[in-house]
Amino acid sequence: MPIAFEQVNYIYGPKTPFEYEALKRIDLAIELNKITAIIGPTGSGKSTLVQHLNALLLPSAGTVYILDRVIVANQKNKDLKSLRKKVGLVFQFPEYQLFEETIIKDVMFGPLNFKASEEEARQKAKNALAMVGLDPSYYERSPLDISGGQKRRVAIAGILAIDPDVLVLDEPTAGLDPQGAKSMMELFVELNRNHHKTILIVTHDMDHVLNYCDNVVVMKRGEILTHQQVNDFFFKGEDVLDIEMALPQRLKFTEALRAKGFKLTDKIRNVQELALSIKKEISHE
Repeated sequence: MPIAFEQVNYIYGPKTPFEYEALKRIDLAIELNKITAIIGPTGSGKSTLVQHLNALLLPSAGTVYILDRVIVANQKNKDLKSLRKKVGLVFQFPEYQLFEETIIKDVMFGPLNFKASEEEARQKAKNALAMVGLDPSYYERSPLDISGGQKRRVAIAGILAIDPDVLVLDEPTAGLDPQGAKSMMELFVELNRNHHKTILIVTHDMDHVLNYCDNVVVMKRGEILTHQQVNDFFFKGEDVLDIEMALPQRLKFTEALRAKGFKLTDKIRNVQELALSIKKEISHE
């Protein structure tokens, strides 16, 4: 069964003076075994949407389909713990997920909670920390006494250690330097391509959407504006101009060159192709 939303609404603070409709009539199907970006202006409902995927939030109306589970508004849902093993969510603020005395204990918590032995949990934690680029020198440090970028790596490792089928990441590269962000995005691609994980990434970084994702969901004011393949979104339509977000650097640079008279096609898909196109233009002058 796919991951899908069917006429889903979500209301914060219902029947209070602070009532706010964060999601409105959401119809959406997420393709399994792909990397899907969820983008949109601040306050568009992105984080609210993804928190439905492991039932941290339950719909006010409508139905959410998550792998083999069906969650219907206003019905009791049993055994949500098993769902949270299949769908791992990394919050936008990693501090929300860090609480143990040491990093190794923090990452071991998930496997232990799902009945792994102490030895199995420790090995899973070590593997996960290695995947996010933290070596054994970090194991006994406090997860609250490291940099923001390192906290994010620990939070991601804590989810990877339970080996979920679906990995949901809310702004996963915030606080990382460019090289760290690149390494993290390449890790997600590896998890998707080689380990067949379905990856959903909430992000404001349009370069990451263009360079690493297969599909893109655009939200605005609690609604879905469009859901397309990434290349169709950036190169075949006008939707990219309507989302109140900055274009990827490569596209902005390409547009600037066109404004200066460079005859560059719409089929440029990466930096290497752009460099070759520029070289070709210059050599013809």
